[in-house]
Amino acid sequence: MLILKDRNLEGAQIVRYQKSAIIKREVRESDFLVGRSINCYRCAIIHLVNTILICMLSLLMLSVVWSTNSYNFFLMDCPQLSSKCPRHSATSDDNCDLDYISNLHDDILIQILDKLPMEEAVDTSLLSKRWKDVWRYKKKVELGYQWVQRTGKKVLPSLFKIFRALREQNIHSISVSLRYDLSMLTEIQSLIAYASVKNVEELYIDFNDRNDRRSRWRRRYISVLIPECELSQCSSLVKLSLKSLQLETLPPRFEALRELFLERVKLAEDSLENITNNCPSLALLSLTNCNPNADLKVIIGANSNLRCLVIREELSEVQNMTELCIRATNVKAIEFALALPRKAYQIEGTLVCSEATFRLNQMHRSRQAMRVTSLGINGKFTKNFLGLLRTLRAAEVLTLSSWCIQVLSIEVVKLQQPPIFEVRHLILETGLIRWEFRGIAYMLLGCYKLENLLIVMGAPAELKFEYMENVKYYGITMSFGKILQDLTIVEFRNYSGNYQTWDGDDFNEIQFFAGFEFGSLLVWNLKTYATGLKKLVFTTGKKRFETSQFEGFGDLFSFTHLDYCQLPCVYRSAEYRCYHR
Repeated sequence: MLILKDRNLEGAQIVRYQKSAIIKREVRESDFLVGRSINCYRCAIIHLVNTILICMLSLLMLSVVWSTNSYNFFLMDCPQLSSKCPRHSATSDDNCDLDYISNLHDDILIQILDKLPMEEAVDTSLLSKRWKDVWRYKKKVELGYQWVQRTGKKVLPSLFKIFRALREQNIHSISVSLRYDLSMLTEIQSLIAYASVKNVEELYIDFNDRNDRRSRWRRRYISVLIPECELSQCSSLVKLSLKSLQLETLPPRFEALRELFLERVKLAEDSLENITNNCPSLALLSLTNCNPNADLKVIIGANSNLRCLVIREELSEVQNMTELCIRATNVKAIEFALALPRKAYQIEGTLVCSEATFRLNQMHRSRQAMRVTSLGINGKFTKNFLGLLRTLRAAEVLTLSSWCIQVLSIEVVKLQQPPIFEVRHLILETGLIRWEFRGIAYMLLGCYKLENLLIVMGAPAELKFEYMENVKYYGITMSFGKILQDLTIVEFRNYSGNYQTWDGDDFNEIQFFAGFEFGSLLVWNLKTYATGLKKLVFTTGKKRFETSQFEGFGDLFSFTHLDYCQLPCVYRSAEYRCYHR
């Protein structure tokens, strides 16, 4: 019995040993599988991180090549190109079904690149083989501070390298903005000579770029002499723009030059006379902030065919102690833009001008509106404008901005009767506010021969009339012979309002004049006094409405704060005005 019991115990121990061995083996196998899976996950994560790093490095290298090496490659001495741009068919590329832009005609692609700066046009050469040589056929070359910022290269050396790549191409326009440097005179003369050889039609040169932020900008003028021997032929140059230089004259080689733009240019007394005599085809002359620290004399040659003269000056650029003198007998159109900052403006001789424009939209200092008192505006501004307006009263076409109209309202308050104008076509850029209605009445009462009236509605000028609100003035009764008897067409243009379209002929006058409180009052006066009125036009940015029936327009019942209704009433005092409620 003991022996049997021992045997049973040994068998049980053996069974227990076998079970424990099996459990340990299973545990070892499970640990191995878990460790293997963890190692697999680690390898996958490491592989993913390596892939991301490789992609990031590739993108970084591509961006570096895109921004720098592309310019170094394309600005090398390029081999001679064929005389014609290679044509590509729609089936030349493998991905023609997806790349619609590359399948366009070369002329269309060149027109697209002409809209881009030169540095961005060069970048397109990296897109594909199709775009590799398209930039070389640009007809407009523009280089400035943005090119220096992107490439780190100077403008003029890069420009001449680009010219070598475009030597088989006739360039339409060249625009160059430079940093002030006295050592660039020789290269500038070479540039002008190259433009004359390549039949360039438009040439823009800025000798002291304000956008160049490498150093503090200073007002400097480089003296540029354009030698006559360098210009073998300039028959193609039509438009010339020069900035920040000292110019004596232009040689008599610019026979086809039609438009000349001078900005921040120092001119001698006879410079413009010599220029207009040497350019027989010159029709437009624009002067922007010329001679800002000295008097400016605009003398047009007697044999010149100049038709339009534009004077653009800013209060912050031109000193107020200088004077401007104009002697231009053959000019047909004259325009004063931005401001009238000088102490005096004189027009010598007889100026037979058929069109005059006063678009003075920057008559303020440091964004502060001018203050208006019972004596008017402080300074010479009102005197200069009224003097020029009376001198040009014989013009048949006259354009006045909002500031000019408000100045005329001050003249009405001072009981100054309007002069007799010979204007037949009057253009008023107005906000149709209270302090502009008097100025509009001033012009309508003085234009006896007026046939067409155009009201361009927009934001009014910023003049402070708060000091005029409590001023009591005594009116007088003035007699006006005939008022608007020849007026036949009146047009209102409102491009900024919310009411831009309507259904069919369902036009709403109240919505059209929303925000312009004196619009309906002006319409009422026009249909009342203009007995020969034939057409009334309302134009927006999307639609146009014409009518010859005026019964439903100019309703004064919707005008809640009416101080005066009829045009002659603006000269009367409050107790003698006629009210229509």
